[in-house]
Amino acid sequence: MIPLITTTVRTGHNAGDTFIGVGLQHLVESALGPHAWLLIDRFVPDGFRRYERELRDAPFAVYGGMPQYNNYDRWKHWYDDAMWRRHIAPLGLKVMTMAGGAGFSHPHIGIDEYVADCLSSARTDRIIRRRVDSTLCFTVRDPYAHALLNALDIENEYLPCSATWATRHWGIAPAGERPLSLLVPPHPRYAPGYDAPRKPSRAARREGFIQQWVGLYEALKAVDAGAKVLCHGHEEFQALRGHIPSPDLLHHGDSYTLLRQYALAHTVVSARLHGSLPAYGLPRTRVLNVSVDVRGSAVELFPGIGNVALPALTPSRLPELVEGLRPSAEEDLAPWRARYERVIRASVPPV
Repeated sequence: MIPLITTTVRTGHNAGDTFIGVGLQHLVESALGPHAWLLIDRFVPDGFRRYERELRDAPFAVYGGMPQYNNYDRWKHWYDDAMWRRHIAPLGLKVMTMAGGAGFSHPHIGIDEYVADCLSSARTDRIIRRRVDSTLCFTVRDPYAHALLNALDIENEYLPCSATWATRHWGIAPAGERPLSLLVPPHPRYAPGYDAPRKPSRAARREGFIQQWVGLYEALKAVDAGAKVLCHGHEEFQALRGHIPSPDLLHHGDSYTLLRQYALAHTVVSARLHGSLPAYGLPRTRVLNVSVDVRGSAVELFPGIGNVALPALTPSRLPELVEGLRPSAEEDLAPWRARYERVIRASVPPV
């Protein structure tokens, strides 16, 4: 039995965390064959207490979820520090620490500035180094986290986010008929002006969000009758309700159904990173990632994914950007999966 330390929630939660976890399950089983899994919630200590015996007996665990690396003087969560200090290390648990991403102090921060900001914090250095003795391997999903671990002289592999393979674990394949083009908005906090030093009022942000995404929907609908808006979160669904025709505004309460929706799409324009990556993992899908901040750098390992900053995306530009996309192909994914498999096999501790 392999403990998987991630979210244990499959409904009403950030679907991206779920996609990261099920993608890791697929990659581990691709490398090692089918296994039984024990899901441990990374957000609270209950699972560590309830399954202490199983965790002590486990040959290794897999940890996935983002972000994992940021300046911890700015913010810090239970799973950044206390999970390792109070549970993983005392249990003697060895962990594959995978698909780690960077957390950012500014949406447009550069790599060197990000690394310098993190290294300015002695707490950050201490917390990250504390994980090393318990970790069998580190993989990261973006160039920011990669540069930080390199600066700390911690060996790591820069690989695509495991969410790219989420559909594979659940047996979701591209549909025979794929009539949809999907527009995936971000959380409404990413309204026009979100990256300005002085943000607009809450009412102005909400109105700006609605205008922006209704305009993008209308532009996509003008060139593709199958255009629909797919909301990962309830917040953006509620904001756009009444402004986009009901049959074209989609929201699902569980991650599996959400992921199946992507199998019906030939084109995906997504301001959710974990919409872009699972969609690209379905062969013959055109994907335009809309970056709300530098987390969008996580698509750079796939040159076939278009990438545009949200402030630069306008309704007039959208049709041209979509037209220039090329569909994903299995050969885009296979070399990266093979690298994951090699890392996983090499990291399994001897019996």
